[in-house]
Amino acid sequence: MNTLTQKVFTKVIAFCLLGLFYFSHQGFALDEANAKAQALAHYTMGLSHDWNGLPDEALAEYEKAVGLDPNNYVIHLKLGVAYARAQKLDKATEELKKASELNPKDIEAHYLLAMIYASQSKEDKANNEYELILNKLAQDNPSSVEALALLGQLYYSQGKMAQAIEQFEKILLQEPENSETLSILGSLYLDLPNRAKAVEYFKKSIAIDPQNDGSLNSLGYIYAEDNKNLEEAFGLIQRALEIDPENGAYLDSMGWVYYQKGDYEKARLFLEKASEFVKDPIVYDHLGDTAFKVKNFPAALRYWEKSLELDPTQGNVLRKLEMLKKQPFMPKVNQTPAP
Repeated sequence: MNTLTQKVFTKVIAFCLLGLFYFSHQGFALDEANAKAQALAHYTMGLSHDWNGLPDEALAEYEKAVGLDPNNYVIHLKLGVAYARAQKLDKATEELKKASELNPKDIEAHYLLAMIYASQSKEDKANNEYELILNKLAQDNPSSVEALALLGQLYYSQGKMAQAIEQFEKILLQEPENSETLSILGSLYLDLPNRAKAVEYFKKSIAIDPQNDGSLNSLGYIYAEDNKNLEEAFGLIQRALEIDPENGAYLDSMGWVYYQKGDYEKARLFLEKASEFVKDPIVYDHLGDTAFKVKNFPAALRYWEKSLELDPTQGNVLRKLEMLKKQPFMPKVNQTPAP
């Protein structure tokens, strides 16, 4: 074969190969388009079955649709919902995760996953999904106080105090005179614990809103716990009780002020009244301490046992109980349950 013939032959082969590639590619494109069209038809039929109250038929159509168009996140989402409705939760989770992978910006799949995990008592996984949702909402609308507050509350429920504080600090940048946000931040810093910072925020909250009973009580109780500024503590808690006289936590705080002042009878009266409104381990611990101070050891025993029953993790209460039970007179005591 001469050179010219070889060149012509080579060009013809190249042209033919190009043509074959073009038509095969076009055929593939047509097949893909046809598959998507069929998927849409099955998806639409599934919607129709849903509207007509035929969930099993709808599920079958969505399964056919996703087989024909596996990269369509809407179909995966709808199939996930259908599986969840049929109580096929493992399959529902799989489809919803796939929908989320295909469209990370969509939060509906995360919301549905959170609901499924919550129904399965998988609280950590549910909270992770809620966190993703709220972070997305906060990113999309940085000025949304509601989204920041919800995210802060979620972090608090997870014990992530630093992240919770961060969210409420962001709210404070937008609303520096928000007494309630200042009060929440005070409570969060108290849980860290950072008592100095907590006191600072409670004081700011009260300065903005002197009727913020939560801040009044919290600041007063800090002083009572630290056994300082007891007259100021008394005044703060008294103001809180004037606003909410049947609040068990406030009554407990006042009882503890009287305890620190050495007036154990008034302490007992306030603490017993507190126990009528709340069944709280701290209230019963305080009642036990008060009874112990006046040498009413049977009552102290009963109250500390009640406190430990409500919260078995209290090491300090357990130590007090063990100390009391070692006393030689305790076996003779009639150990009736605390009221």
